[in-house]
Amino acid sequence: MDFSNMDTVISGIYTAISGPPGGQDWELEDQLFHADARLVRTRVAEDGTPIHFAFSVDEFREATIPLLADQHFYEIETNRKVFQFGNIAQAFSEYEARDAKEDGTLMFRGMNMIQLFWDGARWWIMHIIWDNERDGVTLPDADWYRS
Repeated sequence: MDFSNMDTVISGIYTAISGPPGGQDWELEDQLFHADARLVRTRVAEDGTPIHFAFSVDEFREATIPLLADQHFYEIETNRKVFQFGNIAQAFSEYEARDAKEDGTLMFRGMNMIQLFWDGARWWIMHIIWDNERDGVTLPDADWYRS
């Protein structure tokens, strides 16, 4: 895999998390994330309070393996907008979660905000924070990605 190519690194995230039950590619994930990386899942509690769950890469894996052990899960990038400045980049990456790679049933949609670091030889994922669509929170229209 060409880790010097930012598109390849970002696409790799979706490849790593997707698959049949228990079919995630954790070795690929280890190659994509910097040792200091953090992953943050956000959502809204039943009472409407925004909450978050922050993980190291290992903690994310430990929390995710049981959730996907019996479930087909394919996270598919549908749009992306990247801002780069020097050795850092921020990608706004829209996704759909489906139960099959091709023509699967839509489970939910959301946005990953991915921060990357260029170490002079390759791109590393340093941070991902994400949220899913819900009442009152929808993904931007397609024109936003072209501006």
